[in-house]
Amino acid sequence: MKQTPDFDIAETVALNLDFTGRTPLKVAVYTALRTTILNGEIPAGTRINESVLSDKVRISRTTLRFALQKLHKERLLEHSPGKGMIVRGITRKDAYEIFAIRKSLDCLAAVTAMYKMTDEEFDELEQILIRMSRQPDRLAELFTEFNEFIYEKSQIIRLKDTMINIQNYLSYFRDLSAHSQQRRKDAIEDHRKIFCCMKQRSENQLKLQIEQHLDAALLCIVKEMDELNSVAL
Repeated sequence: MKQTPDFDIAETVALNLDFTGRTPLKVAVYTALRTTILNGEIPAGTRINESVLSDKVRISRTTLRFALQKLHKERLLEHSPGKGMIVRGITRKDAYEIFAIRKSLDCLAAVTAMYKMTDEEFDELEQILIRMSRQPDRLAELFTEFNEFIYEKSQIIRLKDTMINIQNYLSYFRDLSAHSQQRRKDAIEDHRKIFCCMKQRSENQLKLQIEQHLDAALLCIVKEMDELNSVAL
């Protein structure tokens, strides 16, 4: 089992804690832990020492347990008899499930949006594409901006809410795929093709392009995950 010092875990979690808003403390702690795990900042196999972590972050164990139980239900943590909560992290199975969900959501959002968008809005979306080529250091951020623009223009409120639930997973996956220089170039071209299909209102081609784009991204991500796991072993 991976043994990471509890002090390091506490420091990392503390960096993601936001006490500035009106969010209840137990929710803020849950969000910070969830973000930390999804970002890969706590390695899979790490044991969460409730006593040490609550002391270091200066929260009650009751507050911490609320967060741990929620993360356990989300399968980001698993309970090991005699050891407590262990970080499960993100697996290949998670990646395949998330991308299957995302295919459906992205196709629905893009197809709906393309029939509602004005010429001016297509111009705005094209500007994001242009920035992808000019600002390669911001690619992950611009890919997110491109997708969020489409979701917003679809005007399907609950669709956006559903996407928020897997946003941390997607951020983690985008960071992984960004490690490949070739994938970065291919992804820019994929987004350009998606834009063209939307502007031409070619529904079947749009769905095909989105599926091909996500299949290629998944392949790259799984490869990166396998390499990270081999290094950890």
